[in-house]
Amino acid sequence: LPLTLYLKPGERIPQKILDQLKEANAKYSKSHHFPDYKKDIRDIFGLKDCQLTEKYKHYLAGFVEGEGSLNVGAKKNTTSRLRVYLDPEFSVTQHVNGVKNLYAVMCELQTGRIRHKTGSNATLILTIDNRRSLVEKVLPFYQKYILPFGSDPKKRRYDIFVKLLDLFDKKAHLDYDQMVHEILPLYDEMRCQKAQSNQVFTSLQDAQDYVKAAEIAYRAQNKDK
Repeated sequence: LPLTLYLKPGERIPQKILDQLKEANAKYSKSHHFPDYKKDIRDIFGLKDCQLTEKYKHYLAGFVEGEGSLNVGAKKNTTSRLRVYLDPEFSVTQHVNGVKNLYAVMCELQTGRIRHKTGSNATLILTIDNRRSLVEKVLPFYQKYILPFGSDPKKRRYDIFVKLLDLFDKKAHLDYDQMVHEILPLYDEMRCQKAQSNQVFTSLQDAQDYVKAAEIAYRAQNKDK
């Protein structure tokens, strides 16, 4: 980073940078043109393009092992039959001073976007939530560079994530029985933190009961159709 953008502990990312980042992401959402997005990120943070040697890829694997995560978020909604939306996601967080690492991971995977983490002073987050990109780009990187050296807990998490993506690919999230008895238990197993005030579901039972109630309501509304 240029010295003008290097932050000391406690300092915030300048609003100008945040505005530029927001604008770049908005433009990318419309164009879906990754090369232009990469250039915008380089320009915003004063970065050089990556030389992704095999040695550097192994470094990035260690970085992702330590700072990255595979997650499945949940949101309630009123538009779908089961009234719940599950969102598999790969993410990596880093202080803005280390944005070079996020950019390098993004270049290696050839997808994703970098955003400011809400509520933080200077933390950025790289996210990939497109299921096709997760299967075709993120999982192969894990298989080749991370799993051979990764910790057992993260290998277990990876295995669960793969099962979930496979179920989504088979449209299991649209089926009541598979959602309740297959997907939700895997989602609950992947949750790292529970008993928080802002969580969508307090427990697996809570999630299952919610979906059961949604299914009962749906059947009642459509029993004569």
